[in-house]
Amino acid sequence: MPRWELAPVSPSSVALALPDRVVTNAELCETLDTTPEWIEKKTGIRERRFLEPHESVLDLAAEAAEKALAADGVRPREVDVLLVACTTPDWIMPSLGVSLAERLGIETPRIIDLTQHACASAAYGIYTAACLLQEPGLETALVVCAERGSGITDPDDRVTRIFFGDAAGAVVLRKSDGPDGLLSYDLGNVFSDAVRLPNHWRLHQEVPTSTTDTPRSPYIFMDGNVVLREAMTRVPKSLGEALSTAGVTVDEVSGFAVHQANAKLVRQIGRMAGADPERVPVTADTLGNTAAASPLTALWRLAHEGRARRGDHIVLGAIGAGFLFGSLVFRLAGDVVAAEVEGTDWGSGGG
Repeated sequence: MPRWELAPVSPSSVALALPDRVVTNAELCETLDTTPEWIEKKTGIRERRFLEPHESVLDLAAEAAEKALAADGVRPREVDVLLVACTTPDWIMPSLGVSLAERLGIETPRIIDLTQHACASAAYGIYTAACLLQEPGLETALVVCAERGSGITDPDDRVTRIFFGDAAGAVVLRKSDGPDGLLSYDLGNVFSDAVRLPNHWRLHQEVPTSTTDTPRSPYIFMDGNVVLREAMTRVPKSLGEALSTAGVTVDEVSGFAVHQANAKLVRQIGRMAGADPERVPVTADTLGNTAAASPLTALWRLAHEGRARRGDHIVLGAIGAGFLFGSLVFRLAGDVVAAEVEGTDWGSGGG
């Protein structure tokens, strides 16, 4: 991919919203044919957060967005671009983006919903928002990634149930006055149905001719072996391509905000990229795979730990169902402010 030669755009604040309900491996094993020890050994995940039935994805998205705007001192009416990414919205219609704008008082007409980029949404969403900010007169974008993974996993399926958690993340992007900001990007895709989720109308069709297309349940299907192979193949290569284009070495990177598919995979991708463990934060151990939101949980950790300051190089990388994958390299134009996450001691660092 080419080096970013347009007006530079840089993240200035990041915030998270997490459900109160903590779901341990032991709780999952009350209905799953496995053990807490097996789950942690295979995935590195110890617990995750689930929304309660009466809570909504919109609630999470709004909380994260409000925190990110407040941390950066941005008023809702100052948002020029609103991009919302969610594969598990409360409603297919109305738009989650429009619903969020109405909830917060955001007045911009530039609202985009990414609904099928899944775990790659943060990379594609930030890239898209940076492109939209190239319009003269636009200065500020808000990217919100929210997911309810607990709502699309079969409670009796240990292949999917053990991985996913619920969360929202939000990041404010600003057009930079100087040369710092987004330096380069790498985006790619390769078709695969190894991860699939049927729409409601397909569930009521007669059995299709292709077994690949046969919807067996309303829950997500995931071929774990294919997902693992693709993630280990695509993400390190994408990170390397983006760094090479930017002219930045791995040793110059302050931190990698990598999609948190599971804790063990994040650590493996960090090793394959040649990064020291402390520069690759892990949040999947206590949040699980929060899909679209997951790279922002890692970015929050970098900012919280002082690894996302002015002049630092930060790399964000992700892969999602489809498959879509991508990486972004930033030289930060200012410190990224991490909004407070209250009432939790989640996460255990990069280790």
